[in-house]
Amino acid sequence: MRDKGRLGAWVWACGLALWVACTDTGSHPGPADARKPSRCEPMTCASQGMDCGIAIDGCGGTLECGTCAPGETCGGGGRHNVCGAAPCVPGTCAAMGRECGQVPDGCGGVLDCGTCAAPETCGGGGTPYVCGQAACVPDTCASLGKDCGAVPDGCGGTLECGTCAPGRTCGGGGAPNVCGDRECAPATCEVLGKNCGPVSDGCGGMLDCGTCVGGQTCGGDGVPNVCGAAPCTPATCEALGRNCGSLPDGCGGLLSCGTCVDGQTCGGGGVPNMCGGGTCTPDSCESLGKNCGTVPDGCGGALECGTCTAPGTCGGGGVPNVCGQTSCTPATCEALGKDCGTVPDGCGGSLQCGECPDGMTCGGGGTPNVCGAPACRPYTCGLLGKNCGLVSDGCGGRVDCGTCPVGESCGAPGVSNVCIATQAVCVDQDLGGALPVTAKGSTAYAGDDHGASCGGRPAPDRGFRWTAPRSGTFTFDTARSALRSLVSVRRSGCGGAELACATGGISYGGGARVTVPLAQGETVLVVVDSASGDRFSAGYFELHIDALRTSEAGACFDNMDNDGDRWVDCADTDCHGTPGCGGRGCAHHDLGSALPVTFQSETVASGDGFQGTCGALLQQDRAHLWTAPRAGTFVFDTSPGGWGNALYVLTGCRGTELGCAANPSASVQGSPAVKVALAQGQTVLVVVDGMANPGQDTPIRYTLHVSEYAPTEAGHCADGADNDADGRADAADTDCD
Repeated sequence: MRDKGRLGAWVWACGLALWVACTDTGSHPGPADARKPSRCEPMTCASQGMDCGIAIDGCGGTLECGTCAPGETCGGGGRHNVCGAAPCVPGTCAAMGRECGQVPDGCGGVLDCGTCAAPETCGGGGTPYVCGQAACVPDTCASLGKDCGAVPDGCGGTLECGTCAPGRTCGGGGAPNVCGDRECAPATCEVLGKNCGPVSDGCGGMLDCGTCVGGQTCGGDGVPNVCGAAPCTPATCEALGRNCGSLPDGCGGLLSCGTCVDGQTCGGGGVPNMCGGGTCTPDSCESLGKNCGTVPDGCGGALECGTCTAPGTCGGGGVPNVCGQTSCTPATCEALGKDCGTVPDGCGGSLQCGECPDGMTCGGGGTPNVCGAPACRPYTCGLLGKNCGLVSDGCGGRVDCGTCPVGESCGAPGVSNVCIATQAVCVDQDLGGALPVTAKGSTAYAGDDHGASCGGRPAPDRGFRWTAPRSGTFTFDTARSALRSLVSVRRSGCGGAELACATGGISYGGGARVTVPLAQGETVLVVVDSASGDRFSAGYFELHIDALRTSEAGACFDNMDNDGDRWVDCADTDCHGTPGCGGRGCAHHDLGSALPVTFQSETVASGDGFQGTCGALLQQDRAHLWTAPRAGTFVFDTSPGGWGNALYVLTGCRGTELGCAANPSASVQGSPAVKVALAQGQTVLVVVDGMANPGQDTPIRYTLHVSEYAPTEAGHCADGADNDADGRADAADTDCD
């Protein structure tokens, strides 16, 4: 290249010398010559638009027009004696450090740098066109409020949250992975609407819901444990060093990087998507080998390369902007054994498996997405308000509600199957010296055995003995109680001096709180009572004991006020930002992302943990987590009713209320229904709250439906749900006449 430059300079110099020799630059007077002397005006570099190299001035002289800046060459842009970019050498994926996606090659073309292996995604680690995985902060058993079995940690791992004490089962109380007193029915992947990855079955075990195919990732569309497209962080014009036209953002979209000033064109200087002088020749779909979608043309514009015919999709075969067919074979309703509702097809889509005939509902027989006749729902002892003896279950059978403790008898005139005090009882239960402690029960029909400086008469009460395991300051509270509670602490026992007494101190509900310093081994009597003599003077309570903490952080789902500031769990600013406060940590049930949903339960022993803008105070409630499988408008209802209730939808444990409806006399013609628009993957907390009795806590039984909104009930008259959210379901709606 250097020899060619010297040869070119020599040829140019010879030409210049010949031109000088042959040009009349002066006056040669003679008889036949009458011309006047020439007055040549020499040109300049600027007047010729030149900024580099040796040029002629037009009058026989030469000009030194300068040198070019680094990265440019004289004439590099195609114009003599003008600085411009050198001839473009396309980059490679390796040279540019790119691993995935469609990447501009620097010369107007696009490189296909491949795809990423799951669980990594293109740009997932924050660097465009580089495979990576977003940093994940794993949950803990404590942050999720779980104390047994195996639970996903939210980052692909599994937590082992321990085992339950003898006589208790994991999930037995109705809350997944929380020890309780009843047998637990494990969930299935189908019931939860999940089709990939590990999922808790709610009873201490783990479900393996499979793997994704066809380039999809587990949770890729924002719905946990459901296959979908992988998330990607798009690049910006600034990050790519471009200032004009359209180009790929690394995530399947296009960036619009602006336009050029007059006299410049996008790509005109030889650098794609950079303003410069000169012209740019755009690519075509054919030259790029693309046949679908929108593709940059290399000169700041975009090409529309067409659409694909079914069953092919754009990029479906793994090559961006080329029609192809995914390798995933969707399941069918028949293969899955489903005949109603919406079911995941295993390839990121969904199946519409139909509706049920009259007299049957989707899931009515107990199997999700299978039509069945609703079976008789037996009453439980708690729902009937009974705690001893044999009681009719309402379905032809009988249920054993247990025996009474010493000092109480089963039943009395006018009150059957309820333990009633026959003598004064100082200590109802010895809680030992464990920490933390949660004791649950009811003061109904107990004796009025204790009084305190802040009240307690006339109201039934319960007494608990507890021994401090170490010296320190301890909190005693009755958060989540469904009565106007009072808590008092006495030294040593029934006759000891009162150390503390309170009828308030919790920010919501009927809870009270005291804080007491104790020495190791010191025993106290903790009394749960009420200062009310009429309404809400007896009912369900929770007693919590813990060592006083400086912060609620790390104990955001134990239902108690650990730091003594009146705020419990996610209501405390110490817990704001904790992942479980989005709903997972306080939900009694995870309904997954199935659609439609028919879920039956009751509020017995659930506690008063929520309060909507509608409904009643001091009633037990139950929370359900649900994730929208796609964007749309959805209806949550509790038809056919029969029990007064409120229904509200929240964005999290203490989140924004999206809707609230209530009816103290709920029925098929007046059951609460809430209509909410949600984005795909958006998770909400659906709370069913009791309001069957205005004067005392009364647990309720309910049926919760989740369905996609329809403007009319017509065509949905046998699914049990209030599809148009007008408070009337199925035959009770005039749309079904």
